[in-house]
Formats: sequence, C-alpha cells, structure tokens
Amino acid sequence: MRPFFSVLITAYNRADCVERCVASCTRQTFADLEVVVVDDGSTDATAAVLAGLEGERLRVIRHERNRGIASARATAVEHAEGEWCVMVDSDDELAPGALARLRELIDELPPGVRIIRSRLRLDDGSLAPAVLPSGVVDYRGRLEWLEAITLSGGNSDAGHCMNRAVFEGGNYFAGRRGAVEALWELDLARREPSLWVADVLGLVHADAPNSLIRDVGARRLIERLLADAPDQRWMAETMLARHGDGLARYAPHYLRWVAESAAHQAFLAGARVAGLHNSLVAVRAGVAPAKLLATAGAGLAGPRPLAYAKIGGRRLRVLARELRRRRAGHAPAGGDGGCGE
Repeated sequence: MRPFFSVLITAYNRADCVERCVASCTRQTFADLEVVVVDDGSTDATAAVLAGLEGERLRVIRHERNRGIASARATAVEHAEGEWCVMVDSDDELAPGALARLRELIDELPPGVRIIRSRLRLDDGSLAPAVLPSGVVDYRGRLEWLEAITLSGGNSDAGHCMNRAVFEGGNYFAGRRGAVEALWELDLARREPSLWVADVLGLVHADAPNSLIRDVGARRLIERLLADAPDQRWMAETMLARHGDGLARYAPHYLRWVAESAAHQAFLAGARVAGLHNSLVAVRAGVAPAKLLATAGAGLAGPRPLAYAKIGGRRLRVLARELRRRRAGHAPAGGDGGCGE
C-alpha cells in the first residue's frame, strides 16, 4: 500500500545537516509517509551518516557521481511511492506538524488543484516568499507573482507539496545541472494551478558551508558557475522562447532579468557570439546597455574574468545576509564543503 506522503530530499556533501533534515520528517505527527533521500554523489561523510539512520520509512538512493540538483530531484520523484510529494532541501527542516496541516489542506482543495505552496521561515527570522500570492494561482498569476518578487528584491523560496500525477506531465529536468527549476515551474504553471497558503511549513537554514545562499569560497563558486553555465544558459534562452510573450505582458522586469541572465550565462559558457546576441535581446527587453557593456567586456575576455566579477557582488550579498543572521541570534557556521543541494 502506498504511503500518503513521500518526502523527497536531495543531498550533496551535507554530512553535517542531513540527519537534522531527515529527523524533522520522521518525527512528524502524521505518520503515513516515506522519506526518500537522494545522495547526489557526495564525497564527504553524507553516505555514512545516512547509512547510520534507522527506520522502515527511510530509503536512500545514491548517484555514483554528482549530477546536479535537477537530476537528483528527478531521481527522487522516480523512486517516490507516495500519493503526494513534499520537497525539502537537505539543509532545511519540515516544521513540526507540517504534514498534518498539509493533509488538512489536501482534503479542502478546490477541484482541479493538485499543488500546494506554503511559506518558509528563514533563520534570520524573515519569511519566504517575500510576496505571498493569494488563493489559487494560475499561469498568469504566477507571472504576476514573479514580477512582484522581482520588484521587491525579496526571496522567492516556498514550500512545495504536489500530487504524484503532476509529474506525469513532465518530471524535473534530468541531465541538467544547477537550479533550472524556474523554467520547469513556468512550464508546470501552464497546465497546473497552485493553492498558496500562509502557513509556515518549513524552516530554512543557512549553516551548510556549501549552501548556495552562504558560500563565499572563490574556487568553489568559480567552478560551480562555469560548470552550471551551459544549462543555466539553456534555461534562460528556453524560458525566453517558451514564455517570452507572457513575461513581456505580465512580468516585464522579470523578463529583463531572464534576458540579462541569458547573456551572462552564454559568456560564462564561453559562447561569445551567443553572449553578444543575447545582450542585444536583453537591451530590447529594457536592460540598461551600460550594464551589458560591462558584462560583455568581461565575457569577451573569457569566462573566468566574468565569473570573478560576478562573485564580488555575491560576496557582498552573502555578508549582508550573515549580518542579518547575527542580529537574529545565529552564529555563522564554519567548515569547508562543496556545492550542495
């Protein structure tokens, strides 16, 4: 008999925090669940930590090599047996009582709605997403939400609970590296509305050394930017091709960000001609030419000069976030990991 929930976790070099994540799932008051962890080719003690965890409801699938978070999520979905899938990052937690609340919400879903999105609490005390849609949101509503998030400059993270039938229309992009779910989510929004709720059902931590939101290690970041660039370019260009008209109408500022990203990622991938072409597309979308001239100048010099330029601004953002965490009473974590999920 299938469990009601499959809680899906992807992990890469998360030996210090994956047990915390799994424990937050297995101690839920709603007990009809399984926990599926995909170890995406970790090179630290993640596999040993997972092997030491006990429980009939826990299953671990291991990639022999690191394939990236999109492929890891696709593997998790393929192995899920539950009626509903709940996504949790390996450095985060399910809030106490989250599954019981999701079960109540599922019983009350409007006809045709098979996705629930909820709020998360970050460890600096803030909530995500920064802008919360109201009620059932369709494709246009998602585009308008993306525009609001872009204008606010806030966090767009959210909790996700999806009926397994949702994935019959397309699983996560297996074979693609990096965080390419923005495109997958837009494709999904075209065929599936979502119910947004204000309940805080997840806790987001920034203490994993290889977390995307706190890593400042130049070598790791440079290699990650360069490794992910081809698929990040593919995502941005595909998003423009598939959703450009809708973005232009309902999310013009987000469209500019996507177009600018297409230029950046092409240069980072070493595709100079495509970088110049995408820069012209971005100018037509409304991006200031001066910004793109700086990108093109660094990009024409090569992928690494542009990558070093990008991580400078990233470090400032990470340091500002760390300051907020300190003010909220959280000490910074130490350690030196790879790029995680």
